[in-house]
Amino acid sequence: MKTLLDVFEQAANHPQQYFYTKDRHKYFRPEKFLSLYNKAQKIAVELIARGIQPGDRIALFADNRWEWLVADMAIQLAGGVVVPRGSDSTAAEMDFILGHSEARLVFFEHLRVFKKLSGVLKKYSLPAIVLDASFPKDNLSEEIISLHSLLAGVQPGAAELKQLQDIRRRLTGDDLFTIIYTSGTTGNPKGVMLSHANMLYQLQVVPQALDLKSSDRILSILPVWHIFERFMLYCVIDAGACYYYSSPKDLMEDFIRVKPTLMASAPRLWEQIYQKLHERIEKTENLNRELFEVSFQIKHALHRATNEISGNTFVTKPRSFWQDVFEKGKALLKLAALKLPDMYLDPIFLMRVRAMLGGELRGTISGGGALPPHIDEFFNAIGIPVYEGYGMTETSPLISMRQRGRVIEGSVGFCPPGTEVRIVKEDGSLALPGEQGEIHVRGPGVMKGYYKNPEATAKVLKDGWLNTGDLGVMALNGALSIRGRSKDTIVLLGGENVEPVPMETILTQHKLIEQAVVVGQDQKHLGVLIWPNYEMLEDAGFAVNEFDRKENLNNNKEIMKLYLNTVHELISEKNGFKPFERITAVRFLPDKLRVGDTLTNLMKIKRNVVHKKYADLIASMYRH
Repeated sequence: MKTLLDVFEQAANHPQQYFYTKDRHKYFRPEKFLSLYNKAQKIAVELIARGIQPGDRIALFADNRWEWLVADMAIQLAGGVVVPRGSDSTAAEMDFILGHSEARLVFFEHLRVFKKLSGVLKKYSLPAIVLDASFPKDNLSEEIISLHSLLAGVQPGAAELKQLQDIRRRLTGDDLFTIIYTSGTTGNPKGVMLSHANMLYQLQVVPQALDLKSSDRILSILPVWHIFERFMLYCVIDAGACYYYSSPKDLMEDFIRVKPTLMASAPRLWEQIYQKLHERIEKTENLNRELFEVSFQIKHALHRATNEISGNTFVTKPRSFWQDVFEKGKALLKLAALKLPDMYLDPIFLMRVRAMLGGELRGTISGGGALPPHIDEFFNAIGIPVYEGYGMTETSPLISMRQRGRVIEGSVGFCPPGTEVRIVKEDGSLALPGEQGEIHVRGPGVMKGYYKNPEATAKVLKDGWLNTGDLGVMALNGALSIRGRSKDTIVLLGGENVEPVPMETILTQHKLIEQAVVVGQDQKHLGVLIWPNYEMLEDAGFAVNEFDRKENLNNNKEIMKLYLNTVHELISEKNGFKPFERITAVRFLPDKLRVGDTLTNLMKIKRNVVHKKYADLIASMYRH
């Protein structure tokens, strides 16, 4: 196969492949992929009739729905380059993306997007196609037409279909299939140029690592315009599996209804699932809770012993022969002692937990940030492998990923065949196993560059090596571990470098803390902004109201003291933190960090946005 168009063409080989979308009553409605492909061909014919040429950029501002896939395929079938973005984009972002990409046409989702987009469409005199069937007819015109009306009216003939085949034959792997504008946490977003060959490489290595089959059922939960969910979508199409569009608020219910076998997810999602599972367990009788805990501890010990014997551990220094024999011997004794009680307790307790997630989930691909260690261990121990991966839009996206039988906790797994990673220290030398440095990557997944931005491209791409800006450590067996982001690093006044992500991870594991942002650039000491868990605060006896904007917890000395003590206990030398990493000030955020504002779509903190928005609050920590 040369391009993604060849992948879409395989639709006829999977006549029982369905895509499921919810109706307004939240019932899943199936549609065959072959039917969606035929619809995409109709729209592609219409695009060509409207003058779209191969290589033209076409914007797609929408979220997860089958119409998104039809538009995506149609643009590519016409030889165009898809420029996608979510419906939560601001008018300013849309304006920049349309102007910078020189888009010829826009697909948009619904009336809410149109209200932000209408002025921008007039500015660039752009035609548009709306995806939502319920879009008000009064807003339609010659320049703004409905996808559904086109589907009802266009009937491609043999000549038009031949035209599509000619385009498919002419396109090569080196041609672009998309330009994805990054979140733009610093200045204007950059357009990442990805080729068909970039994505076909992912389709070669990922399904094999996951053993993806046509019988699989995949839940779609992440934004489909984001490269992580998008590459999962193309993997599903290629494998002939079934795809279900869900949402975070319906997820626990959909686990039961769909009984998924695989899904792509962000770490924050698994934190929420972990909390919901434990909330249900807490509501059971005392004896059941205690027996569940015993069952889990047995399973956890077995899981660690199995990893020790199989070598699935993150080791940076070689062990002596006798030390290795001793550790493996201990693990074998644990296996022998705990196997029988586990065989009895697992079907009674842990099987019920797995049933809450449908009972057939054989793994989840987690990306977009590190999973907290206790959540990582929990799901792996109870029999739901977490295939944590690492990547970025610029690498389309995969750099490394855990694999079946090679799940090493504390790591993001191994690079697939064809991808190289090197760890570069501050002095430019290559790091040895166990030494930290910046991660550089080279391989078939690396982007062509940033669109119309050679300066930014030259900063990150040199001799085929992409500087990710992430900090990492390599184990002896080649497993990679992410240790933070070089541009996230906080440099204190004394010159000490602090990585905020590990600190934020341990803070948000505490039941009183829902969100945390560590600050302190160019200051003598660190501070932290916190969004508390109001439900836990109420359970602790405090009269607080999450929705009362007049209430300022920063004026509550008792709550402030409670959180300061909690932070001191968590960020301490006993938990592996250095003395200069001590946090000496706490402030409560007036509002929760939210996607589209202070968080990216994968729940990563937009640090520069947080620092700008809460500059006064941060400054108050350092007034003498």
